[in-house]
Amino acid sequence: MYDLDQLRRSPASRRSFLAAMTAAGVGLAASNLLAGDGLTPTPAPGSGPTATGVPTDGNAQFSGIPGRNINEKVLNFALTLEILEADLYRQALNIASGRSLATALNSNSGVYTRKVGSGGLSADDTDKGFVFLKQFTYIEAAHRDFLITVLRSLGAPMVSANPRGYKFPSAPAGNIASILGKILPLEETGVRAYLGALPYLTDLGIATTAGGIYSTEARHSAVISSTLGIDPGPRPMPGDQKVTPTYPGQNTFEYFLKPQTVLTVARQFFA
Repeated sequence: MYDLDQLRRSPASRRSFLAAMTAAGVGLAASNLLAGDGLTPTPAPGSGPTATGVPTDGNAQFSGIPGRNINEKVLNFALTLEILEADLYRQALNIASGRSLATALNSNSGVYTRKVGSGGLSADDTDKGFVFLKQFTYIEAAHRDFLITVLRSLGAPMVSANPRGYKFPSAPAGNIASILGKILPLEETGVRAYLGALPYLTDLGIATTAGGIYSTEARHSAVISSTLGIDPGPRPMPGDQKVTPTYPGQNTFEYFLKPQTVLTVARQFFA
């Protein structure tokens, strides 16, 4: 058990407590509990947490996203990203397996075999990279389909796919290193998107599910990074926000982005 007075007095105890709470998905509430001791800065007007720990800028952050309440808006925000990720993964897998870019995802993953070179990766990393690409393509499609099912079950309005489709800002070269390198920023954005959106949810069941998808996206990012010889992180990127002002090391806690920032980043992938 944690003693609140000790947490407020001891920076080391606070870091341990916040790490545990962040892992449990209640990092914001934990930060609010300790607010006023210099650990958590005063929130900007209109964007700070309410007494329940839910930020007050939900309408602004999810502007343009359909939904009758904040939970449905967050689900549609997530669906916007999963539709995008699923389609770009499908395109990447088609490139890696020598198929036409527009070819639909085959229900049988066994039909996909690598038809491109390594791009400088070792033989082992090249083989693993292709396996990860194939596995993650189906996982992103499953995330998309799951969110669609949830929204339908709620009778909620639902976001549509971009009518003109999706594209990489610059096309990947025909090798595994380049293909994974184009996918990685997408995964990193997805990780930050889920963490940034979680505090807005008021339904614990939905929050738990979102946390499950968030952790999966983070594993994807780490595996792809490792395959490419990059620090699996968390590592800071431009525009990142922190879950707590003080990071003992840059990879101690994950970073997040506010929903409107994520949507701005996502638009570069819209055809």
